[in-house]
Amino acid sequence: ENEDENDDVEEKEDLHQKITSIINTLTIEEKIGQLFIVGFTGKSIQNTLINSINKYHFGNFIYMDENIGTSEELKKLSFDIQSLVLNINKIPAFVAIDHEGGYVYRLGNNATHFLGNMAIAATNDPNNAYLVGKAAGRELKNYGINFNFAPVLDVNNNPHNPVIGIRSFSDNADVVASYGIRMLEGYKEANVLTSVKHFPGHGDTTTDSHYGLPKINYGKECLYEIELKPFIEAINSSVDAIMTAHIIFSTFDSELPATLSRKVLTNLLREELGYKGLIVTDEMRMQAITKYFEGGKAAVKAIQAGVDLLLYAESTQTSVEAYNSILNAYHNGEISEERINESVYRILEKKFKYGLFSNDTNESLNDFFNASKLNHDLIQESITIAKGKINFDKEKSTLIISTKASRYPLLPNYSINTNQNSLAYIGKEYFLKNGVKNVEGIVIDTNVSNLSNIINLAPNFEQILIAVENVSINQANLINQLAKINSNIYVIALRNPYDYLSYTNINNYICTYGYFEETVFAILDLFLGKYEAKGKLPVKIEGLN
Repeated sequence: ENEDENDDVEEKEDLHQKITSIINTLTIEEKIGQLFIVGFTGKSIQNTLINSINKYHFGNFIYMDENIGTSEELKKLSFDIQSLVLNINKIPAFVAIDHEGGYVYRLGNNATHFLGNMAIAATNDPNNAYLVGKAAGRELKNYGINFNFAPVLDVNNNPHNPVIGIRSFSDNADVVASYGIRMLEGYKEANVLTSVKHFPGHGDTTTDSHYGLPKINYGKECLYEIELKPFIEAINSSVDAIMTAHIIFSTFDSELPATLSRKVLTNLLREELGYKGLIVTDEMRMQAITKYFEGGKAAVKAIQAGVDLLLYAESTQTSVEAYNSILNAYHNGEISEERINESVYRILEKKFKYGLFSNDTNESLNDFFNASKLNHDLIQESITIAKGKINFDKEKSTLIISTKASRYPLLPNYSINTNQNSLAYIGKEYFLKNGVKNVEGIVIDTNVSNLSNIINLAPNFEQILIAVENVSINQANLINQLAKINSNIYVIALRNPYDYLSYTNINNYICTYGYFEETVFAILDLFLGKYEAKGKLPVKIEGLN
């Protein structure tokens, strides 16, 4: 055992020497470039990106939807980025992505569209979070992506949360921690760096920080019991990176959002909670920051607060302004070289830990494990009958009503936001193919402009399925009216289980936690009796189990 310990000490010392000698060779400009994760346009490398790397030594990159081409293009893009960066900066890059699964999914047809966090928790087995983390991680690694901004550790303890909702595992801090940590372990096994988010917790907000600056006024004790709990557990499980929230936690700092607050990031996260890993910001161009703080100043504040990596999903404007502001702050003595070195050290430490210096950027999936089967099974396990039961009869006349899927194509080559791209349309075809005798499909919008038409039609059908993504007032009104006309109505929440709070008297309520291809077919197969729903609601909702 002592020998092992000695090896360990030697290895650490060896790594320390390597990192220190790299830092000693870098100019201040190159060091500052390492503190950035930037985005860029196009599915291949453009000259603007080459210029930015040459000029500002940007060291890390994020893929957004616009960067995702075919699987060949994506692999080539990662390979080209690493070659370019090694050539200019001599240090390999983090190639990052915001790929949570469920509602936040980036890879198009190139990978498995895994179920989201709340759906995983509905399967009632934390080991499933591990399996998904490992499988999703391997798929990312296959494309040369080595850093994922996931999992979400926010505790969704506010039913009116506009931005987290089903992206959270649960409204219970212990559940969030147990699933989140299993997912982390899966990603680690796939050798993908992960960043849990959004510290200190975005779960109890009613403002979306993309558009405004949320504020949380709880006392310290309450925050420790709920918001901070999953993060503390993640720190104890040696999580590699933590993403900050653009939220004011007035207990810790009544003026600055967590991302810019030294009290939150250094005093609380580093000193009080003993966290030693990377601190990465949420996107710095979100309005919670830009509305209240001038761009360059915000970047300087973030670094002073203790941030290691600044995230900008572009590389020619705000990121450049931030880079120049940090460089000026260094020359003016507002940020010391020692402070910058600390961050660069942590960044290089993780790049070594995850094998970025040893050229294994693209792992091939020749021994392709069946990720889509895993996903298919887990989605069926997650579907939750939160109220009532299913007595569907193929012989009876059936009306399917649904909203359009606005975020993802439900079948290959379908266009989002078209009537075809809806559970109603696909369900009608699928039911007819599977022996349902008489079925009609109708698509509704937020305002339910065809309300009177539906109310007139409804009495002609013996059973009604109605599925909406985020229930609007008019949709709730339609559903409440239909429930009076026909007791044989099945209401399906395609996203938020909390939609239930808008209904007055429905007997059958089913939750899917997401509106994409696999969940649509899981719902249809459930009605066709192909499996039994065993999911459990991961959140407490008044009036449901």
